[in-house]
Amino acid sequence: MTATTAGRVRSLPFLRALGTREFRLLWTSEAISLIGDQFHFVALSWLVISLTGSGLAVGTVLIAIAVPRAILLVPFGVVADRRPGRTLMLTAHIVRGLTVGAIAALAVTGGVSSPLLAILGAVFGAADALYMPAQQAFLPRTLDADRLPSANALLQGTYQVTSIVGPPVAGVVIAVTSTGVAFAVDAVSFVLAAIVIAMLSRTAPLGTAADAAPGAPAVHEPFLAAIGAGIGYVLRDRALLLTMAIALVLNLALNGPVMVGMPWLADQRFSAGPAGLGLLAAAWAAGALVGVILAGSITSQRQGRIVLAAVVVCAVGEMLVGLLPSIAGVWLALASLGVAIGYANIVAISWIQRRVDHAMIGRVMSLVMLMGVGITPLSLALSGLLVDLNATALFVGAGLLVLGTAIVVAASGWVAMFDAPAPAGAAPAA
Repeated sequence: MTATTAGRVRSLPFLRALGTREFRLLWTSEAISLIGDQFHFVALSWLVISLTGSGLAVGTVLIAIAVPRAILLVPFGVVADRRPGRTLMLTAHIVRGLTVGAIAALAVTGGVSSPLLAILGAVFGAADALYMPAQQAFLPRTLDADRLPSANALLQGTYQVTSIVGPPVAGVVIAVTSTGVAFAVDAVSFVLAAIVIAMLSRTAPLGTAADAAPGAPAVHEPFLAAIGAGIGYVLRDRALLLTMAIALVLNLALNGPVMVGMPWLADQRFSAGPAGLGLLAAAWAAGALVGVILAGSITSQRQGRIVLAAVVVCAVGEMLVGLLPSIAGVWLALASLGVAIGYANIVAISWIQRRVDHAMIGRVMSLVMLMGVGITPLSLALSGLLVDLNATALFVGAGLLVLGTAIVVAASGWVAMFDAPAPAGAAPAA
C-alpha cells in the first residue's frame, strides 16, 4: 500500500483515529492483548472444569477476578487523573503478564489448584481495574474530539472481532497442546502489548496532574475527597447523570438476559443444541460489530434522537426475543439488538469523553465502567433465577424496563441536553 493510499484509507471516518501516532500504538497494543485474552478466558474455564468438574468452581474463580475489578475501578480512576496513562497501562500489562505467566507455569508443572487460580485471578482483576480507566482517560487527552468516535469504534470493533474468531482458535490450540500453552500465549501477548505501550511518548497528556492542567486535582488532595469530587461532578451534570442512568438500566436489562437466556432458548425452547446457541451468539456479536462500525463512521455530534431510538430498538428487540416462536426470528431480533447497543455504546462513550473536564475524566470513566462491571453480576444472578420460572416474562419484563427508561428520559428533555454544547468547564480537545 502506497503512502497516498494509506492516507486516503485513514481519512475514512471510521479510521480517522489511526492518523494519530499515539492512538495507532494504543490500538496495536490493545489488539495484541485482546487476541491473548481469548486464549486466557477459554483456557481458564477449561482448566477449572477439568480440575474440579464443578460449575460452581468456575464461577468462584470468575468472581475472584470480577470483585477486585469492580471494587478498585473508581479508586484507580483517581490514579488515572493523577498519573500519566502510559505509566499506568504499562504497569497493568506487566502485572497481568506476570500473573498469567505464573498460571501457565503452574498448569505445565501440575501445581495448579482452584484456590491458587482464585488468588492469581484476584491479582489479574486488580490489574484490569488499573488499566481500564487509564486507557479510557488516555483517549480524550490524546485525540481531537472529532476522532473519538473512530477511536472507540476501532477499539470496540477489535474486541468484537477477536471475540468471534479467538475462542475457536484457542479451543483448537488447547485440544492439540494444553491449557498451559494457551496461558503462555496470553502471557506473551501482554509482554508484546507492554513493549508497544512503552513506545508511547513520555510527555504527559493534557489534563493530568503531571503538567498542572487548569482544574487538575491537587497532588495532596485526600484520596476519598478525590473520589467524592468525581461523584459530585457527575451529580451536578444532569445530562451526564441521565446518560449514566441509561447505561445502568441497559446493562441490568440486557447483559444477564442475553448471556443466560441465549443458552436457555437454544436448549429448552428450540432444542437447537450447541450449534443453535452458536448461531444466536454470532447474531448478537455480528450485530454489535455492525453498530460499532456505523457509530465510528458518522461524524455528526448531535445524535441524541438516534441514541434514544437505539434504546427503544433495544427494548423492542428484547421483548421480541422472549415472544417470537422461531429461532430465525430470535436470531434477527438479537442481531437488531446488537446493532442498536453497539451504536449507542460508542456514541455515548465518545460524548462523555468530549464533555468531561480532562482533570476528571479518569474518575468519570471509572464510574461509567462501573455501571457495567458492577451491575452485570446482579443481572446474571436475577436472570438465572427468573429464566427457569418464565423465560418469556424475563425478556418482556427487561424490555419494558428499557422502554420505560426511554420514555422517562425523553420526557426529561435529555435529547436536547445530549445535543447541547459541552459545558464551559469541559476541557478542550488535546
